Amino acid sequence: MLSRVADALYWMARYSERTQTNAHILQVQLLNMLEQSGQEHDYIDHWEAVLNICASKEEYLANYTTIRVNPLIDYLLFSEKNGNALHATLRAIRENARVTRDSIPTELWEIQNSFYLTKQQSILKRERPIPLIALQDFLQDVRKTLWMETGLIEGSMDRDLPFYFMQVGKWLERAEKTIRMIVIIVEQQKRTGTSLLEDDGTFLLDLSAARESFMRKHRQTNLLTVIRYLVQDAHFPCSVMFCVKKIEEAITAIEHDSLSPRFLTLQSDISSLVLAIDHIDFWQMTIEETLKMMEERLSQCMAFSDAFSTIYHLYEPSVQP
Repeated sequence: MLSRVADALYWMARYSERTQTNAHILQVQLLNMLEQSGQEHDYIDHWEAVLNICASKEEYLANYTTIRVNPLIDYLLFSEKNGNALHATLRAIRENARVTRDSIPTELWEIQNSFYLTKQQSILKRERPIPLIALQDFLQDVRKTLWMETGLIEGSMDRDLPFYFMQVGKWLERAEKTIRMIVIIVEQQKRTGTSLLEDDGTFLLDLSAARESFMRKHRQTNLLTVIRYLVQDAHFPCSVMFCVKKIEEAITAIEHDSLSPRFLTLQSDISSLVLAIDHIDFWQMTIEETLKMMEERLSQCMAFSDAFSTIYHLYEPSVQP
């Protein structure tokens, strides 16, 4: 498979996962606003968390003086100054799909192209600020479209190189995003001075779309139990451990030779990450130790991502040489 095709498949999967997660996070926060009749001051800490998870507070404040809801929504969804704005990642999905049309199901390209040319362009042309209910509808359309695409990939793609390069991209993006959510929430809680056992983890459950699954297995929603679930649960598809195991499977499928230098390098890195996750004892950690440990796991994920990209020459469009 050509390197440029592998590159496009990998980044299409990463952008798809990023878009779906960010759309869900924004839906959660907009629903909070609708329930509170738009009283933004009640949820400013949550908005700061959303901003840091979906983009960067520092980059936002370089363009805006304060964190206010309407400019923030516009920045996260439509701003040309934000490379992770929803409209930018949707455009990136479409462009990478166009490059890989011979390697993906025809219906996948048609769905992505149609959505971009109709609903995305329609929302961009609306007068600002866009009503919250209209934004909720658009975000739900984004998520439904991406769910449909996931079904096509899982149900109709051959289990060969294109599929597994997309799998690595998808699960890497999901693992990094889950860890980033935890880091941001723990940073906020650290400022309150309370322990993770005393803090409520409901907001983190909502952000990670884990509430329903979590409540089937646990009765208490303290933040410590929620973090442990999102990191170490072997069965929940958004947990870090689940994602890392899926990456390990995909690498094995890509590299048939278990003695090749590429496989040995990647296998060593991913095995170290699995071991590090498996040996975390959350119950014995202070909030400072938990934050440091999660930052280290995020660095490990990002280092693996860099190693995988370097080995297979997969360069994000904005940083291509």
